Amino acid sequence: MPGESMVLSANPHWFYFWKHLAAAVVVLVVAIVAWTLERPWLSTVLWWVAGAGLAVLLVALAVVFVQWRTTHFAVTDRRVAYTSGVIRRRGVSIPLNRINNVNSQQSFLARMLDNGIVTIESAGETGDSVFENIPHPSHVRTTIFSQMEADEQSDSYRDAAAIAEALGDRDTSSETAPAAWRRLSELEDLQRRGLISNAEFQAKRQEIVDDL
Repeated sequence: MPGESMVLSANPHWFYFWKHLAAAVVVLVVAIVAWTLERPWLSTVLWWVAGAGLAVLLVALAVVFVQWRTTHFAVTDRRVAYTSGVIRRRGVSIPLNRINNVNSQQSFLARMLDNGIVTIESAGETGDSVFENIPHPSHVRTTIFSQMEADEQSDSYRDAAAIAEALGDRDTSSETAPAAWRRLSELEDLQRRGLISNAEFQAKRQEIVDDL
């Protein structure tokens, strides 16, 4: 989108192809057995099996490669986005300010391959969004949290600018304006230090704005 910056973009982890790699190993084993057998008729049958398996595998691999290539997971300075599909496209877009929590999950094998599942808990009808085969899931989780914090800071700056503009049309010599500025500054400091939650910060900030 105009004015939006890409922070992280990736296709699924190469583990996406594990079934096809396993099938390739099976085809290779059948071919080796056919090569070593001393019975010509059985060897011929196995060669046909291996050839047919290889043909099917190549077609399936081409299809899944296109699916892999057209599947994207991205984090921008405004949202988390996921798109997949060739003919029928599926897309998910989650604004950063709607995200409540981000979890990552890895099995022992996934930790060795640096592959995993990222679950995003967000406010809205869709609920949790689960994304599989995400490379470097811990890094992705940290990146999303960093962008969420930056987005909150941007919201604070925009609100502060709006308040400053509103106060510019009022009598700033009154006691209400300086007190509100001090309360907003103290509130932002508490939020930066992690002493209050995002929900508490938003509620208290709105309370201060309403008092103005």
